[in-house]
Formats: sequence, structure tokens, C-alpha cells
Amino acid sequence: MSGVDGSPAFDALRRAMAENAEEPEGPARNARAEQLLAEAEKLNIPLAVIEALGHQLKVYNYSSEKAKMFVPFARLLRMWDERPEDFDEYETHSLHWVFKWMTAGMLDQPHIPLAAMEKWLGEMEHRYRLAGHSERAVRSAEYSVAAHVGDLERAERAYAAWLAADRDAMADCHACELHEQGWWQAQRGRDAEALELWAPVLEGEFTCAHEPHAALASSLRPLLRLGRLDEARANHLRGFRLVRSMESMRGAYADHVEFCALSGNEARALELLAERPAYFTDDGHPRSRLDFTAVVALLMDRLTGL
Repeated sequence: MSGVDGSPAFDALRRAMAENAEEPEGPARNARAEQLLAEAEKLNIPLAVIEALGHQLKVYNYSSEKAKMFVPFARLLRMWDERPEDFDEYETHSLHWVFKWMTAGMLDQPHIPLAAMEKWLGEMEHRYRLAGHSERAVRSAEYSVAAHVGDLERAERAYAAWLAADRDAMADCHACELHEQGWWQAQRGRDAEALELWAPVLEGEFTCAHEPHAALASSLRPLLRLGRLDEARANHLRGFRLVRSMESMRGAYADHVEFCALSGNEARALELLAERPAYFTDDGHPRSRLDFTAVVALLMDRLTGL
């Protein structure tokens, strides 16, 4: 895609954003995205700012600084409401796509009240309807909110509506959907059903940026509960290699620490903790920090009991 009016500066900006997207997750990549947004704002090309904001939002989402993504999204939404004609087809799709990230992101931030999340769900449903999208992603988001607060009846109802709705361009990829569906079955005590849902992801039929990484981590406890230790160990060895260098996957990393602790390899669990000291202090994603510190507490209990 060529820059607007053949602008060499816009072309250079796009190349820089593409290069930055390939850099490792973390503060350095985020800082570079902030610099690129400042450069985009000097071009006097609205689409350049839109693309730079989208790039910034994406790198924040895949990092330990996820809390920062609300600001670029709010700006993008305001720009859309004021001048939707400034958005090309791709950026229009991207704007609606990241509505899902905002809903999930709110669940990760304890300072955001439930009423605000419910209001946001209504906003997402309204805008998806206006854009002609299926309600599948909306019902998936509703299920996530209900499951998070323990409203099991609403969660099961939204879960069923999610699966019944048509898949369209706004639906999460098959790998992500199957992971979440399996996670819910495991939470409801249906471990065998969870593993059956995860099978196409674990076997590599469906993959994405975070799968099978997350599904491999989520499978560890269900496999342990079912007594399938060899499978759990194989998934740990395979899955840990995938998440080891990914800053944004603290929750999955914690699952691997937990597996080591629960399977009698507390020494290895300590080694894994020592590899990621920043996980103790990174505060941009409180939910995964809670998951991580809970596993640390479990490991300490196991160690003091030896």
C-alpha cells in the first residue's frame, strides 16, 4: 500500500512501523511506537495518525503495559466519530476489531468499575450492529464479563449465544475461540471436555500469535487432575519454550511455574521465577500480576512444607 498522494514520508513511516512490529515485545518497542506517532502527527495526513495510533495500541496490547492502550483507542474512536471518511477499509476493520481488546482489557484493570464495563458492552453491541457485524464477538465479550464476576447463569447463557451466532470478520480466530471455550469447561470442572476442545490447537491445526502458547499452559492443571502426567510434562516443555521470551504472557508463564511446583519440581519453579524478575513489578496488567503472585505464594507454601 502506497502512501497517500505518494508521500515518501508516509511510506517511510509505514516501513518503520512494520519494522517495529517485528521487534521483541517490551518497553523499547512501545517507546518506538510513541516516537512514530509523534512523527505521524507532523505529516498533516489523518490516515498516518490513524495508522500510528493503531500501531501504538497493538504494541501496548502485546506487552506488560496494556493499561496504556485505552488512550490511543479513545483517540481513534473520537476521530472515527468526527471523520469516518479518514479511515480506509483496513483501519475501519481494525478499529472495530480492537473493541474486543478494550472489553478484555477492562477486566484486567481493577480500578474500572463493573458499571463502566456494562456500559462499554452496550456501546460495542450498538456499534457492531451499525457496522453490520454478527453479535458473536459481543456475546463472547458478555460471557467474559459474566464469567469474571461469577455470574454463572449469565455466563452460560452468553456462552451459548456466542457459539450460536454466525462467525464473521469480527470473530476471534479459531485458536483463540477454542482456547477460551476450553478454559470455561475446565473452570466448570469438565477437564476432559476442555482438552477435547483444545485438541485442534494443541495439535497445530489452528494457531495464532498467542496460540498454542496459551492453550498449552492452560492444559497443564487439567492434565494433572486427570492423572495424565506425561502429557502434562510434554506440554510444559513445548509450551514454556514458546512463552519464555514473550513479555505479554505472564499469566501463561505462571501456569508453567505452577506446574513445576505441583508436580514436585519446586527447584525448577524457582529457576523460572529467577528468569523473570520484572514479572514481580510490572504493573500495566494487574490481572496477570495477581495470577503470577498467587503462583509465587503457592510455591512458597510448597517449599516451606518440604
